[in-house]
Amino acid sequence: MRSIEKNRKQRSTYLPISIKLVVKIALVALGFCVWGTGFIWALAGFYLALPVLRGILSCVLALGVVIAFMYLMLTFL
Repeated sequence: MRSIEKNRKQRSTYLPISIKLVVKIALVALGFCVWGTGFIWALAGFYLALPVLRGILSCVLALGVVIAFMYLMLTFL
């Protein structure tokens, strides 16, 4: 039984590129063909602005939680 599992592990190949990456590249190529260079610039802007947007959203969410907590504390005490 162990030899079967060992053979199965040896047969599995680890590709240097994942299927997910291939799909992303294909979608970028398709978007470029359909919409042109504007799509590439919009995609680059999205990837550059995503960490900033996540930070802003996290800050707003934390502020909302603090305000809700303070409101609950003041109304029920």
